[in-house]
Order: sequence, then structure tokens, then C-alpha cells
Amino acid sequence: MARGRMLQNRISKSKKLAELSSDTVRLLYTWMLSHLDVNGNFYADPVMVNNIVFTRLGHSVDNIAAALDELEASGLIIRYQVGNETYLNYPDFQEKQPKINKDKEGKPDIPLYTPDKLRSNAGITPEIVCPKIREDKIREANTTPEQEPPVDNLMASLKTILDKTRERYPDERDQRKILVFVQANKRNMNHDAILHCLESLIKSKEKVKAIPQFLEAVLKIENGKYNARESETRSNDFKKAVLPTALMDLAKGIGH
Repeated sequence: MARGRMLQNRISKSKKLAELSSDTVRLLYTWMLSHLDVNGNFYADPVMVNNIVFTRLGHSVDNIAAALDELEASGLIIRYQVGNETYLNYPDFQEKQPKINKDKEGKPDIPLYTPDKLRSNAGITPEIVCPKIREDKIREANTTPEQEPPVDNLMASLKTILDKTRERYPDERDQRKILVFVQANKRNMNHDAILHCLESLIKSKEKVKAIPQFLEAVLKIENGKYNARESETRSNDFKKAVLPTALMDLAKGIGH
């Protein structure tokens, strides 16, 4: 395995990198580069990527998995499968690393990427995202797949709102960016806030060019607002339930 790779300064002008949702995803892309073998391949298991590339940064495996999804959706990496293992490839690796001496680095232990090994579920589509969300809900509810997990606003509204985004942003790359945003935030952010972000994208007067940045900026504001509203609603419901009980208890004590 190489001790490093060349990072060309034209990376600063990359439109694909600029459109990624966060600096964490950009950092993962550049740091993984130094770990690629002579063919531009690396492991795609989020656990291995996190342990090898982000050894000291303390990221969760879920965050790394979402970052890999985003890199694949943007076309910066290709994930492929050999047997039960999943690997990744940088498609422009040979072009950007022309001075590699394969004889000095030895034989790599990662299988070569060929189009026939492309993962059958490569790429993120609504048909993939929705089942993933359902699986997460099943896991969170600690139920078996035969049981029906609770359905929240995101699950109930996702397909409808994605159809609306497709009408406004029909380009496949834009759709992938939107789906990556949902996948990356569905676990840790308020689902009503996520839906509000998508509605804002649809209703914007002019078509948004930097979709990931727009969605993240809106979510940063709206997530707190929606959490505060839910907290207030729960508090009011609690007061309505507790206050009558307290008054009844007080009434019982009068006259004794």
C-alpha cells in the first residue's frame, strides 16, 4: 500500500467537490486518496474507512456511510462488489496519478474494479432510500420485519415530495443530491424540518444551483425551530393531563 498520493492543486476548482454537503465529506475524499492502491481502489466498508482514514477524528460509522453515499452519488467514487466484500474506486485515479511505479508498491490485495462488478444497487434512488428509512424505523422500534413500525411524517410524505422535486429539478444529478441530503440527515434531524427544506427547494423563486448548500443552510435554521415546537407541544399536552388530576386531588382534600 502506498504511503501517499499526489493531490493536484486543481482540486480547489472542482465543481463536484464544491457541491458536496460538508467539509467532512470533502476531507474524506482527499484523505482516502492517500490510502488507494496502485489501481485507485480501497475498501468501502464504512467501519474500515472510519478506522483507517479517520482514525483519530471520532466520527460515527453512520456519518461515514452517509459520506460514502454522497461521494458515490456525485460520481467521485464507484463502489463495486466482489463476493461478500464491497470496495471503491476513484474513476479518474490513473489520470491524476501518472507517475505511480507499480513495481515498487507490490501486488495490491484489493480485487480490480470492472463494470461487471458494479454493485447491483449502486446509486441512490427513491426506491432505495425509502426501504432504508423503513429498515431504520424497524431497528429503532426494536421490532421484527413482520411487525409494522411507526410511520412518521418523513415516511408518509417522502415519495410525494420527491416527485415534486423531480418536476422542478429533473436532472439526475440534482435528484441524487436531494436524496443524499435526506439519507444523511434522516437519523439525527427533525423529519418535519427535512420536509420543510425540500418544500423550500421546490418553492424557491429561482432554481437553486448549489442544492446541498441550500438544503443544509435551511436545515440548520429549521431543525431547531421544529424541535422547539415539538417540545412545546409535549409540554402543553403534559400540563393538560396533569393539571386536572392535581385539581381533583386537591378537591379530595378539602373538607377533611
